[in-house]
Amino acid sequence: MGIDLVIEAFKVRFEKQNYLSPFFRLQDFVVALSSTEERISVHIRKRSCKVITQTDQPQSVVEITGSTEALKSLIEGRVKLSELISRKEIHMDASYRTVLKLESIFYLSGQQTSDAV
Repeated sequence: MGIDLVIEAFKVRFEKQNYLSPFFRLQDFVVALSSTEERISVHIRKRSCKVITQTDQPQSVVEITGSTEALKSLIEGRVKLSELISRKEIHMDASYRTVLKLESIFYLSGQQTSDAV
């Protein structure tokens, strides 16, 4: 399964979870997820998540690069972003605050799904 299918599942989970709204009081995020096989960009807002094309991308993009498996585990909320960074499975050039916010968004959206099972 590619990153694009995992992102589609993330979109569905994200849009059902209103409790993530406080993370978007001041900003939304454009995140580019890149592996050796593919690259996908996602615009995450207060109540929606949308895959965007290269032409739609704004200047402020947070780039996350790593193996396909590491990116999948991040998006699915199985492993925290900071843990993947410390294990050098993922590279990200962003402020610590942005890392923590994105970690929370991905991890909490995955945890909600696993808690419901």
